[in-house]
Amino acid sequence: MKYKKNEAKEAGHEILRGVWTAMPYCWNADDEFDDKANSSNMEHIITGLKIDGHYCSGNIAEFWSMPNNERMHAHEVMIDAASGRIPQIAGCHHQSVKDATMLAQHAWDVGFDFVIILTPYVAAGNDDSVFAFYEYICERTDIGIILFNVPGQCHPIGPELASRLVALPNIVAIKQADATPSATFSLEAAVGDKVVISVADEAPWLHNMTQLGHKWLINYNPHLYQVPGYLPIKEYTELALAGEIAKATELASTLRPLRELHAKWIQGYWRKGRMPMAEMKLWQECIGMNGGLVRPPIVNMGDKAKAQFRDDFDATGLMAKHNGFLTEAAAE
Repeated sequence: MKYKKNEAKEAGHEILRGVWTAMPYCWNADDEFDDKANSSNMEHIITGLKIDGHYCSGNIAEFWSMPNNERMHAHEVMIDAASGRIPQIAGCHHQSVKDATMLAQHAWDVGFDFVIILTPYVAAGNDDSVFAFYEYICERTDIGIILFNVPGQCHPIGPELASRLVALPNIVAIKQADATPSATFSLEAAVGDKVVISVADEAPWLHNMTQLGHKWLINYNPHLYQVPGYLPIKEYTELALAGEIAKATELASTLRPLRELHAKWIQGYWRKGRMPMAEMKLWQECIGMNGGLVRPPIVNMGDKAKAQFRDDFDATGLMAKHNGFLTEAAAE
């Protein structure tokens, strides 16, 4: 969707809604971006999972391992694979403000709806420096920009800084990675009437819809927790938005085994300082998607860990649901 810079916030409110996911990228045997595998995964989430939107080149896509030319190529491939069927966000995270600006402009040129940019982690330890970083980018591109608030990894975007940033015409949303409810409440009070806010976690999604009025979920759980024929996140979201809270709550509660698997194998490693991209890719392979190897400094899984994961995964019943759907589809 093309819009003018002064229309970016309106576009954000219109487009940033529903259930969005973010996928790890796949590398081929030569450790290059695998066009075919990544395009296949895009097709899976669109046709099989009915996902409302996609976020390219995030942390889980190992963006920090990719030179700029590979990132731009990846963005072109993913735009072509979606063929305009769902909106997309390009991750243009970079320590260099000039590179972040260049990547954002490229994303706009090839057809992305918005970009998301992490707060820089060097020379940005206070509100003024963070504001200067985003102001520089906003002045040089028209595309709507989503702030990515990751306290602990980067300087936090608190209510005062958020209020300054959303005054920039093409700041359209905040992806909130601070799981503390009070932090989200503070952002809502400060800027919730101006930009879209999404907490990057499926677990509080039902609460955030019903208690905070959130309309947009963006994180990597939607494509891990769902398989064709079994779309509980999509369904409980639709139930909640239709006011059928009891039914939505009942359905959302059935995800407990998958949330426990996620807590052990994904968040469990993340809290110990190890990024769990290898575990995510194995999870994808278990549900019929492409996965593969990771790039250093991310560590690949050993055979013993893979076997343990597969046992834990089988216990969730997700594969049984997927196999049942495939059997029914073949019979038809």
